[in-house]
Amino acid sequence: MPRNEIVAHLIIGRRREPYLAAVLESIADACAVAVINDNGGSIPGANDDFLQSSRLGKDGRLIIIRTPFDGFASARNACIDATPAELRGVWTLFVDADEVHGGELAAMARLLPSLPVDVDAVEGYSRHFVGSFSWWVSVERRLCFFRGRDDRRWFGRVHERLEPLGRRVILPFVWAHYGHVVTPRMEWEKSRLYSSLGQPGFAPTDEELASVDAAQAWGRFRTDVMRFDGQHPPAARPIVDALRIEWAPTLAAVDVMFSQVTPFERLRRGVRRANYARLIALRKLEAGARWGRIA
Repeated sequence: MPRNEIVAHLIIGRRREPYLAAVLESIADACAVAVINDNGGSIPGANDDFLQSSRLGKDGRLIIIRTPFDGFASARNACIDATPAELRGVWTLFVDADEVHGGELAAMARLLPSLPVDVDAVEGYSRHFVGSFSWWVSVERRLCFFRGRDDRRWFGRVHERLEPLGRRVILPFVWAHYGHVVTPRMEWEKSRLYSSLGQPGFAPTDEELASVDAAQAWGRFRTDVMRFDGQHPPAARPIVDALRIEWAPTLAAVDVMFSQVTPFERLRRGVRRANYARLIALRKLEAGARWGRIA
């Protein structure tokens, strides 16, 4: 699909986004323009260097807006409002600053022109890494593309939803989500942000943020995580290599914690892995029967 028929929407905040350069690189060939809403509240923003040095930035294909942050829905709606009029009705690529695509994005984009007009959205799956680049905890359905439409808006300050949204196509593609591969402090800062927006849950104090360690941040995932034996997306690999050095003590602590497993937990992990593999395999059969070869 020609990239001039796709616009990407992305929001960033006041925190430096360690995966943003990889995200921008991974979508650069798919979209004509990326609309970036910087909610950080400062000029220049904490991530401006990533934006300017990206291929999208160098090509003049970034539209950067800056709005106060009042929840995720309003931030995403600002991206809709800032989309050029000639791109309002095309497919929109929905992406976060911590999810990195690989070759599957081009395969999904190629399918878009052939979809029936009543299909509003295309979904795939994101693999959620936890605490380390060597461990993941789940593969979950995730919105990837939606059709632009005048009445389509986001609702909800946290875990925002897009409405109205009709028929969806689910494809068997998996990309990487690194939102939980951060420092322990950054992990808990996210919890505090979500709590401030009204989501029930843990809201750490400043003192707790100063002392949090890997076990506190991710220990609850130990029985469910699975070791990752695949390849990270090409756009992510330089970032992964650099962060493995920068965050080496934290990553080592996570690996030790997650490697300590009982026979029952090993069985549990094996069952979980098999279930996720079966899910994607079934989606491949369904997609193949309906759309033919889409890889």
